[in-house]
Amino acid sequence: MNLGYFITPQNVYIDLTSQSKTAVFHKISELFTTTMPELNFNELFDAFWQRELLGSTAIGHGIIIPHIRIPAINQPKACLIKLVNPVDFGAEDKQPADLVVSLIVPPNQEEHHLTILAAIIKQFSDPSFRNACRKANNAESLYALVVNGTLETQAS
Repeated sequence: MNLGYFITPQNVYIDLTSQSKTAVFHKISELFTTTMPELNFNELFDAFWQRELLGSTAIGHGIIIPHIRIPAINQPKACLIKLVNPVDFGAEDKQPADLVVSLIVPPNQEEHHLTILAAIIKQFSDPSFRNACRKANNAESLYALVVNGTLETQAS
């Protein structure tokens, strides 16, 4: 499985300004609604906040994976943000997040949703991959790195 199935170059961003959860969820919602105008910014923003209130989407090592189910889409979509200013998302390892992989999935694809999440977690658990993402100087380089990397799962 490759993240390229779910992400476009327009949904990869180097964020120089966000310094809070609110700003991060704002940027995620902005990226998705810019590339998919059928989505509603406020609904996405609220859904990401509600999901985070259920429990932190931080997986440690400076990675968060905000993920929600949205009825307005028929296939999973992702965005990737590299934060220049890490933001505390309450990770168990206490490391603030500087890499954000956000996922939106149709409500009827629960199993696919979990498979994609597991693949993202596995890929970003590799320290050399995380470091390469952190060294990317621009969105194009980050996109190329992530799309050329394989999200390894048993379902691949």
